[in-house]
Amino acid sequence: MAISVFGKIPSREMYESVNEVVFGSKEPKMPDGLIIHTAGEGSDGFYVVDVWESREAFDAFMSDRIMPAIDELGFEADDSMTPKIIDVSTIIVNEEARV
Repeated sequence: MAISVFGKIPSREMYESVNEVVFGSKEPKMPDGLIIHTAGEGSDGFYVVDVWESREAFDAFMSDRIMPAIDELGFEADDSMTPKIIDVSTIIVNEEARV
């Protein structure tokens, strides 16, 4: 079952640093199981909102790619970074949407 993941990141700088380690400087390759990835500044911090094909795909990406990058960069993962996860029952995508 598809899931939505809502995660608060301590800063845009942390998000960009982790992405650099995970993907390098080239255009990021979509990880297996990722349907859509969004990220941006909110009124109270920087957020990531993703849709994944399954909880297993998300968990694998976190344990195999994200957590090692966080460790490599010396960032501390804390409880504020624990994402909220919901089961997705509907996804509607506008093929013309671009940012």
